[in-house]
Amino acid sequence: MKRITSLLITIFVLISAATTFAADRIVFWYPGEAGSTSEAQPVLDLFLDYIDTKVDPITLEGRYFNTVQDGLGYIQRMSPVVGIVSFPAWAQHKGELAKASVWMATLPLPGGKTTQQYALVTKGKTLPTGAPILSSEPLSNIFVRTHLFPKIAADAKIEQTPQMIFLLKKIADGSKTAAAILTPAEAATLARISADWAKSLTVIEQSKPVPSPRVILFQPTWKGAESLKAALLSAGSDPLAVDILTELRLKGFTTP
Repeated sequence: MKRITSLLITIFVLISAATTFAADRIVFWYPGEAGSTSEAQPVLDLFLDYIDTKVDPITLEGRYFNTVQDGLGYIQRMSPVVGIVSFPAWAQHKGELAKASVWMATLPLPGGKTTQQYALVTKGKTLPTGAPILSSEPLSNIFVRTHLFPKIAADAKIEQTPQMIFLLKKIADGSKTAAAILTPAEAATLARISADWAKSLTVIEQSKPVPSPRVILFQPTWKGAESLKAALLSAGSDPLAVDILTELRLKGFTTP
């Protein structure tokens, strides 16, 4: 009888420990961004290890996804409590994310602001009539016309590509007739390129300011919310976090 009682107590303790220390999940969802889930994991692990020291006894584990399907699938299958989500992904898919709400804002490098602007570029000073508009992110025509460039034609073809720099060179040398919508990071990269081909491209319009990637709370009653918020708000001024945040191309976090 003592052995049975002892076994039951051991099982109870193990179950309790598993429940206590089970990791909550966070998703980093940036459709169209570079890098695979596995390539991003080492940097995410460094970030989450840092956060774990600030929100003890809560533990977070996370994954990065750069496609719509993989990000949505992870959210629906794994029920993360929090996500850091690009604005286009949030704006175009929030209807599929029950109970989710904007919670905090990221401060992306280099500007460290809560808003960003996209750039519309092509060869010449006007959009080529009927030509496709390229984007590294999956953007619908409605999204572009609503949030970025209202003057884009309602029937404009917006095509996603993973080869933006290669195709910008093609546009520049005249072998491809197209325009391109550049993310803030891509626009900053293009501005730094000193090659002749880059100089032959023209930024014909800057987008309306749009929100930076947002921190999304998927579970409003999550017990670790306030602790995590405090950790994120202080990370930007913590010397221990600066290099990690830089790898994530962030200056820090703020309330929106």
